[in-house]
Amino acid sequence: CSAPNTCNCAAGWSGATCVTPVCSPTCANGGTCSAPNTCTCTSSWTGSTCAAPVCSTLCSNGGTCSAPNTCTCVSGWSGLTCLTPVCSPVCANGGICSAPNTC
Repeated sequence: CSAPNTCNCAAGWSGATCVTPVCSPTCANGGTCSAPNTCTCTSSWTGSTCAAPVCSTLCSNGGTCSAPNTCTCVSGWSGLTCLTPVCSPVCANGGICSAPNTC
């Protein structure tokens, strides 16, 4: 401390008694700074700053996890995990779409 009730904190710490960790950049999406530059993320997010979403089931066929448990599918695929092929036009006479644009 440099004076009564005045502490000079070491790098990575802040607060009146230097017990509050500092994260730079800050933790995102509800993550908490648990140690200097160390974020503890909620179960829906991961990464050094909790900016990467978590999908409990992997996105298939080139789909990407764009939000917690949300896949963004590439053209030709749909569904929660991008496992449903899309046919355009739709298969006629009871045909089943077995792959993108393949009845």
